[in-house]
Amino acid sequence: MITDSVPPNLDWVKVRAECSIAHIFKELELGAREDAEKAQSLVPANQTTKFSVTKIVGSRFAVVRADDPLSPISQSVYFVCKRNEITVSDDSELGEKLRMTATLTLTNTGHCKLKVGSEELFQWQFRRMALEALFFDAPR
Repeated sequence: MITDSVPPNLDWVKVRAECSIAHIFKELELGAREDAEKAQSLVPANQTTKFSVTKIVGSRFAVVRADDPLSPISQSVYFVCKRNEITVSDDSELGEKLRMTATLTLTNTGHCKLKVGSEELFQWQFRRMALEALFFDAPR
């Protein structure tokens, strides 16, 4: 079993200062771009599904799935950076539907993680929760 060891002399002030909403949001956007590229590389050549990331404004981006290039219909997952939290929402019949909200925490093992409810998540886990259905579920 792998366990996180606690560093005996961690500069927690420095690590916590680097654990900022703006910094983590930028990293999430870069990670989402990489995830979209990887998902795109898995689409069979005979399918027209396209995955992309669109920067809406500095504090908001969307990961988009378009299954038919001739149709304006697509599905999106929106990431929004607010003052002390990051929200994820997706398309619904009534507009955007909030799916989850994350704050940041510095764990006792010295990791900066996203906290959703009582769960402490690495960035890849947070992105998986946000994007898995968009990438792998059949289109609506």
